[in-house]
Amino acid sequence: MNEYLVLFDVHERNREWFEENYATLVEKFDKKFVAIYNQTVVDSDYDLDRLIERIEASFPLEKVSIEYVTKEKIQLIL
Repeated sequence: MNEYLVLFDVHERNREWFEENYATLVEKFDKKFVAIYNQTVVDSDYDLDRLIERIEASFPLEKVSIEYVTKEKIQLIL
């Protein structure tokens, strides 16, 4: 399988897990960025740059999905 397709699959599985577990995640990680590796939260932080810095030291960044968790409804203005 093409390397890009493998990475797409990794992120797709992480994203599906994130969506399925959002209600639980929001109780623990409200207003934080979470790093997801193999469908598991491996770290979190209010500051995205700090989170990425720590993740890069421990995990292959290209296989980590980073999502923002919040109880608030997010509005996109187009």
